[in-house]
Amino acid sequence: MSWFKKNSKKIETLIPVVDTIQEQIEAPDTSIFCPESIKSDGLKDVRNNPQNYIEINIIKRIRIVDTFFIKSNIRQFHYKDRPYDIDEEKIYLLPTKSGFFMPTSFYYENNFFSISFKQTNKGITGKAMSLLYDPNLYIDLFSGNEAKYNLFIVMLLIISVSGYFVGLYFLLKDVIGI
Repeated sequence: MSWFKKNSKKIETLIPVVDTIQEQIEAPDTSIFCPESIKSDGLKDVRNNPQNYIEINIIKRIRIVDTFFIKSNIRQFHYKDRPYDIDEEKIYLLPTKSGFFMPTSFYYENNFFSISFKQTNKGITGKAMSLLYDPNLYIDLFSGNEAKYNLFIVMLLIISVSGYFVGLYFLLKDVIGI
């Protein structure tokens, strides 16, 4: 027990300081690492006027996303004493629960340029590709377990083909002389 008391200071210095503990004690949608971020008392104005703010999402190395808001007239903000530039071409409008669109930008920690989500595929889009390869689409289109509707379609085809030949007979009856 006495060894632990003597070496407790050494043990505390060996334990790395992790950001997650500090993020748990801060209010949601705020950040203590960005001096330009909106504090918890200004979040009500962000919800009422989202066009005046930009939502910043910093993706950390430990796969936690730090989300906070800054005013839209700021062109550069600081996160952990490092400057990050805001590129207007990489700001995306995402819908909110209130029906408004929120300007949003994404960054990796220690990467000073925002992430771009531009479509680089020159062919079919990702949304169309996901619709094409969705197995539920094929099940709905080609469901063979509805025998009642299949029988109805076959009978309707037989009636329409026989009606076509009857009409063709009456059309060509006078021409051929039958």
